[in-house]
Amino acid sequence: MNEQYGEWEKNSPQWRDRLDKALQKNGGTDIVTQYTNVALAFPSSDPDPHSFDYPSIDARRLRQWAELKGWKVQLAPEMAADEDKDQPPVRFTKE
Repeated sequence: MNEQYGEWEKNSPQWRDRLDKALQKNGGTDIVTQYTNVALAFPSSDPDPHSFDYPSIDARRLRQWAELKGWKVQLAPEMAADEDKDQPPVRFTKE
């Protein structure tokens, strides 16, 4: 486990609140955001093999949260720049 996990976990409610507000403010049904924004909102205790600066995303917690808010969520590797392929953007969609 990354030694920063405790700090990430402590700050994650603030990041989730920011993410929720950004999704609401956008008002769209297909929204893409940076991987790091989502990773800080839903940090995994598993180390990110590509970065010590940001956590991996806890996909289970993210999916649960998104479903409660009416969103479907998935990674959007097709939108990532070559240098960001290991941490692609995250897409939120509503029907």
